[in-house]
Amino acid sequence: AVTGTLDHRLFGPPVAIKEDDTGQVIVDGSQTRRSLYVQVRRSRPVAMLQAFDAPVMETNCEMRPNSTVATQSLMLLNGEFILDQAARLADRATAEAKPLALPWNDVSIEWSAVQPSWHYGFGSFDDQAGRTATFVPLEHWTGTQWQAGPELPDPRYGWALLHAAGGHPDIAERAVIRRWTAPRAGSVAIAGNLSHGADNGDGVRGRIVSDRAGLLGQWIVHAGTAATPVDSIEVAAGDTIDFITDCRDNQTSDSFSWPVTLTLRAADAAEQSFASADQFQGPQESDAVLLPRIVSVWMLAFSRDPEISEFRLAAQFVADQLQTLRLNPLTIPAGRTAAQQSLINLCQVLLSSNEFLYVE
Repeated sequence: AVTGTLDHRLFGPPVAIKEDDTGQVIVDGSQTRRSLYVQVRRSRPVAMLQAFDAPVMETNCEMRPNSTVATQSLMLLNGEFILDQAARLADRATAEAKPLALPWNDVSIEWSAVQPSWHYGFGSFDDQAGRTATFVPLEHWTGTQWQAGPELPDPRYGWALLHAAGGHPDIAERAVIRRWTAPRAGSVAIAGNLSHGADNGDGVRGRIVSDRAGLLGQWIVHAGTAATPVDSIEVAAGDTIDFITDCRDNQTSDSFSWPVTLTLRAADAAEQSFASADQFQGPQESDAVLLPRIVSVWMLAFSRDPEISEFRLAAQFVADQLQTLRLNPLTIPAGRTAAQQSLINLCQVLLSSNEFLYVE
């Protein structure tokens, strides 16, 4: 009900049940109807309902028991239903959030210093220095790709664009650049394949350039594919590695594909992966927009505003989640940002709380 998706219709056929990949019995399809309408089979009790003391169907049930057992916590941590409802609650809270007012806008939060790993732009390479000479962010997001402006070609910057798989460069001085920023120190290995599909033109040139070490490798591809490995490069937090693709001598038929994966091994042996295609994304909101959404979540879940102490704890939880997710971007589900997932995680916490689950 708090997510706004409860189906209030009366009567109708039962909602079917099924076993998931782990053997748990779950509701098949829509989970928006009241449990009254869920199909009941004595041999196949629904796992979520059973964990929370649904009446036993084998015998008469004169009184519904109350229990507090470990399986309830596990269900709230890992159950598909609760994860889905947390995401729906976060979406509703985002849509209904109001501007932050006193006393909550007077709370100071220490936001994550870790910023998104990938940035998208165009620029040029300095052959003599062996380094990126210029980097200008691409400013227009179409919903699927970054480009210089709403029109293609852009009146000033031509065909420069980047999408999840690759992109298209403009003239030699406007190569497209996919920039990765290291979130921590360590050793980075790079794997990828640069592909150019057209017989026309003279192909494209790909370069991998470190702001610390300079040119790490370059490859020319025309109507073919080349592997673009870098075995190991040391980075410090904040260092950048640019994946630069230029048109060579002309920009005819220069669409290319270049998905890359970076594996960062930190000094403590922790390993992180960064996949350019999977983590490709559009504009990112300011972290501070999450604050009014926290108040909105609280009102939806508990029908009250948070106390200042509760708000401060919740906001710091969201900030900590942001940092963890940005340090481990492959843990973010496809189609979501770190900010969205951090709010979903808070929603899951509130939906698992005693205040939400139990009526006193």
